[in-house]
Amino acid sequence: MKKLLLTGLCLLFLTSYAQAENFLAGAASRSIMPTKEMVNNSIHSNMTVRFDELGSPINSKALALTFGDKSIVLIALDISGVKNSHSDPMRKAIAASIGVNPDEIILSASHSHSTPFLEPMDGPHPYFDFVLQQSIEAAKEAWKSRRPARFGHDVIYVVGASFNTRVPMPDGGVKFTRDFREGLASGRPIDPRLNIIRFDDENGKPIAGWVRFATHPACVIFNTPISGEYPGYLTERLSKTVTDGAPVLFGYGASGDLNCIPMFGSESDSRNMGRQLADLAAPVFEQIQTKKPQRFLFGNRTVNLPLDPPPSIEKLEQEIEEINTFIKALDTNPELEWVMGINCKKEWPVKNKINHVKPLAEWAGLMKQALKSGRKFPSNWQSEITALIIDDMGLVFYPGEPLVELGFALSAQSPLEETLLIAMSNGANGYIGTDEDRLRGGYETYSSVRYSKLKEGTRPLPYALGAGECLIGNCLSLINELCGK
Repeated sequence: MKKLLLTGLCLLFLTSYAQAENFLAGAASRSIMPTKEMVNNSIHSNMTVRFDELGSPINSKALALTFGDKSIVLIALDISGVKNSHSDPMRKAIAASIGVNPDEIILSASHSHSTPFLEPMDGPHPYFDFVLQQSIEAAKEAWKSRRPARFGHDVIYVVGASFNTRVPMPDGGVKFTRDFREGLASGRPIDPRLNIIRFDDENGKPIAGWVRFATHPACVIFNTPISGEYPGYLTERLSKTVTDGAPVLFGYGASGDLNCIPMFGSESDSRNMGRQLADLAAPVFEQIQTKKPQRFLFGNRTVNLPLDPPPSIEKLEQEIEEINTFIKALDTNPELEWVMGINCKKEWPVKNKINHVKPLAEWAGLMKQALKSGRKFPSNWQSEITALIIDDMGLVFYPGEPLVELGFALSAQSPLEETLLIAMSNGANGYIGTDEDRLRGGYETYSSVRYSKLKEGTRPLPYALGAGECLIGNCLSLINELCGK
């Protein structure tokens, strides 16, 4: 009798243990292609979209994963970004629809520059409402369709698809180049990794795929057809060729200083790049051997990243004067490029140049008013990082655009076989780079923050020296904490 009781207890324990480690996956997709009435082209002065040409599809794709009592839902969105003011309500609404916590929802944007912007929340926001509803429907279907699953991953290396846009100058500054030849000649790094993840059911049929590449989806940029750009073409082709229609999600890697080739090209350039990447990834996807994961770890952390102090009023007045002088001089010399340490493209129309630099002076004016009124600015900026570890692969999601060397630093120092820093996730806090990047200044690490014009909830100042190191240190610390080290 005792032997039978003991055997029964052992079977009960083993059954519970197996159930606790059961790995489930489900996926779904919904279109987020807007109607004309939904699009507000006044949100960005230069990056507008049109409906007279067909681009790659834009979708909200959901991947629901469960391992024992741990669950996460990854929502991959074919849009430029999800600002902080959009991220929180979206995560809460999606979480409520499937009965999980908001911190178990990850919103990951492809950062395509050919998609409509989500509107500010203090006015009408029909496109935001549409994207949210479609994301909820995708999440609900993915959650409901979860089934026993297996996991595998691989990587290939691609050159000739991207270039580094930050060219160091002899004076210690940096030039933002739009010419891939100049970028490649500078010797600045690119990230050649094309990472591929495969999720199968127990019979080896794909449930979903996930691909990550690190370069801006910014081929057309100005007055574009609505398009997911190369990520849309890449994932659409893989879904047709290797997953039998199952969704393929895209992860935008750390590439704040990388752009696809060419920049200021055509929709056909974007299409060719996406399909060529898909054709390189397809045979790798097909040969991935999936298995049941033995480890599934997930965690969040809030990081305080240091900010620069505000400029002096005297400095702000000098910058306003410099920008106004530049704008006035365009009347007689429309090929002018440089102002305040950043450069326009020489061939741009004067209107585009003015739209590019005028917000810098407007920010300086607003900052001047704020300082005179006694407004205090924060010395650091909070960002949430989220780490997901499956077996020997780690994904760290960050709400901003890390420059490429930060992504390499995380991969090189991580204890895992492969660790990827995924940008534009759960918010949009702008560019962040190494201390050398910050010292050189330029658009990414100095002036880009000004385009938000001190709006509530947006980062008001550039990141200070040490911010990049602080970010990577916290990413590594979170990974080690999850791994029990």
